[in-house]
This record gives sequence, structure tokens and C-alpha cells, in this order.
Amino acid sequence: MKRRILQAGQATLAVSLPMPWVKRFKLKKGQDIEVEEQGSSLKIKTAAMTEEDSAALNVSSLHPISTKIIGLLYKAGYKKIKALYSPNKTVIHRGKEVKEIDMIKNTFDHLIGMQLWELGKEKNENYAMVMESAKVNPKEFDNTFNQLYLHLIHQAEQVYEALSLNKDIFDEAYLAERLINQTADFCTRILVSFGHEEYKKTLQYYNLIDNLETIGDRYFYIALEQHENKTKINKEILEFFQKASGFIEESSSIYRKFDFDKIKSLTKELDETIKSYEYKIRKSKGKENLVSYNLYSIFLELYEIIEKLYFLNYDYFKE
Repeated sequence: MKRRILQAGQATLAVSLPMPWVKRFKLKKGQDIEVEEQGSSLKIKTAAMTEEDSAALNVSSLHPISTKIIGLLYKAGYKKIKALYSPNKTVIHRGKEVKEIDMIKNTFDHLIGMQLWELGKEKNENYAMVMESAKVNPKEFDNTFNQLYLHLIHQAEQVYEALSLNKDIFDEAYLAERLINQTADFCTRILVSFGHEEYKKTLQYYNLIDNLETIGDRYFYIALEQHENKTKINKEILEFFQKASGFIEESSSIYRKFDFDKIKSLTKELDETIKSYEYKIRKSKGKENLVSYNLYSIFLELYEIIEKLYFLNYDYFKE
């Protein structure tokens, strides 16, 4: 629907609210409402709608996906998340046996801008609740996204070096993946709450964040495989790992400062690398291990990242 902008004072512009919406939420003159910027759009919320910013889930019944759902609720923008749990119950979480409440606390600690607010019991059910402690600021997106890239670059270099030296770095990889996931989730929370300042790019940023986080997961699985099975990596595969690390760093550089010649060159080199790696896989006749599979997945995610970098710079092609 269209609304005409009105002059409501010497330095104030106003837009009227649709009456059916006003009546639905029983709004009155002088009542406060929430107004949030979402790129080129504005989102208006009543107090009643703001109350919907809380969510609850039963961790026991949803395990092993419960922590993922907590993360999804956080990314969706909820300001309060209540997790119901069973006292003294133990679960397997990220390869370790822990108490359910400790798993919840660990997951809550992962949520940037949130803090554990309350532990209690309601209707004979124990719960832990986390609450937003700092408002999400859309101006934080660019710095946070760049930080996500830096975490991933560090992780890629870390895993490559460890494989070269046949070194177990599971604990370091675990922390690196946690940083990547934390930063990716916070970026997504900003986008869900406000969109990107260039709103047409919002969806591409969602997907780009997912690509970067997925690469981080793949590197973690590689470190996990090395930790559990002491998989030896030959020199040829190590060279592919070195290329992957370089591709990530180069794509980050192009993201920060778009260069058409550089992205063309990177696209070509990545395409040739993927074809070369596919040939190696076919030649191995199914003898490849999980490390090789995850490395191949990293190359495919990188190619998708390149496609999104073209989109984010669509103005370059404007006549």
C-alpha cells in the first residue's frame, strides 16, 4: 500500500498508519511503537508484536539437534530463549559426554550479545533462559563479516600447516570453528533483524555467510578425522590444501576491494583446480578418504562464493 509523506512539524515528517492494523492491535494516540530500519524499508512493531520476541524449546526431546535449534532461534532474532532440560541427564555433545545443562550453557555462551539470565523451575520443568544483553546494531555488519573471513583464513592456514607436519590440532580447530560459527550467526542475526543496507544484496549475503560457515565446518571435520584416525596426507593433496587456503584469502581480498581482472583470474584458476581434483578422485576409484571428500566440498563452496562476489558487485556491469 502507498502512503503520502506529511509535514508534521517544522523538522518532522510523518506517515499515517493503516486503520485496520491500528484497530487490530488497539493502538491509541500517544502509545509507543518500535520502528526498525531494514535497508530501504522500515519495520513497525507494536508492544504486542515485541512480546513475540521470546521462544522456548525442550532440549531433551529435540536432542541431538536441540543446540542447532537454539542457534536458529538466535539467528531469527529472538531476544529471549528458554531451554527446558532434564536435571543430571547426560548427552553426547560434539564427541564428549556432558550434562544437558552444561551443553545448554555452552551453547548460550556461543551467542554474541546474549547472556544467561535465569535458571528456574516452572510447572515441574527445569529451564535455563538467555536474554539479549546488547541491542543489535546494523552498522556492525561489515566489520563482523570481515572478521568472519579472517577467522576462516586463520583456520585454513592452521589446518594446512597441521596436515603438513602430521600434527593433531583438534582443540585449536574446535575453537576456530566456534569463532567462525559465532561470527556467522551474529551476521545472520543482523540481516534477519535489519537486512543489509543495500537491501537487494541481503539474500546473497545470507548465502555467502552460509558458504563461509560451511567451509569452516569442513575444515573442522578434516581436523576431527586427523585426530581420530591419524590419516596421513600425501604431498599431492597437501598442494591442493595450499591452493584452497590461497583461494580463501584471495576471495576475501576481492570482497574488500573488487577487482574484475583478479576475480576473472581466480574464477579460471578455481575452475581448473576443481577439474584437476575431480580427475584425481575418478583416478583413485573410490579409495579417497573423508579428508579428500571435505576438501572437494571446500572447492565447490569457494566456487559458489565467487558467484556471489560477482552479484555483490553487479554495478560493475552497469552500462
